Amino acid sequence: MLGLAVGLLIGGPLAIVLLIISGLVVGHLVDELNLLPSGTPENLPKPDTRSPQELAAQDHFARHLCALFIEVARADGDVVRDEVRVVREYFEDRLKYGPEALGLVRRYLKEHIARPPSLEHAAAACRDELSTAERLLLLDALYGLALVDGNLHRAEQDTLRRVSQGLGLSEEEFRSVTARHFGDGQVHYARLGLTPEASDADVKRAFRQLAATHHPDRVANLGKGAVEQASRRFQEIREAYEEILRLRGR
Repeated sequence: MLGLAVGLLIGGPLAIVLLIISGLVVGHLVDELNLLPSGTPENLPKPDTRSPQELAAQDHFARHLCALFIEVARADGDVVRDEVRVVREYFEDRLKYGPEALGLVRRYLKEHIARPPSLEHAAAACRDELSTAERLLLLDALYGLALVDGNLHRAEQDTLRRVSQGLGLSEEEFRSVTARHFGDGQVHYARLGLTPEASDADVKRAFRQLAATHHPDRVANLGKGAVEQASRRFQEIREAYEEILRLRGR
């Protein structure tokens, strides 16, 4: 329109045509510039400059890491919403995954839910990618996932132990992570007359001896009061033993 107006002022058919064409070209360039995102170059999205090898390595690691999370989550039954949230937060907050990478995580989680992965294979793959400190942090995060419902079931204990072994962690390292969530069990050991340094054989032997000594049947001839007292003590001994087994992942 501006080209036409100027052409009419100048006069002459040729001038009008040339100025109309010039106006169209200038208008097209202005429109192109207006399509660019606003803001400074620093605020524009930065392209992913990682090599194909680096992207493939992240994809490989995410796939196996998702397998471990899914195996722990499904150990006590179906995978629930809160467990998926914990997994997402781990990748987003701990590993700093962006929206595109989180999309891969969601895809792998769905795949593993539909088709159970090999826990040992996934743990071995993660072991090769992580330092010992990183493996301990991963096991700690898996404990947090298992405890999202407030309880640690025996199936979850067994799965966590298998993960720990697959990650190449020692028994002491496994127990150190367990103790972070459940304490060192001083009270429970004391009830069996032991310390946390006791071996598994010592724990089992102490429990059997105390359970036999305080079994309610041994004082049945002394009346109801004695039986009730012995029953309480017997229950304490059994609970202490079971808690120690849980602390040790047994």
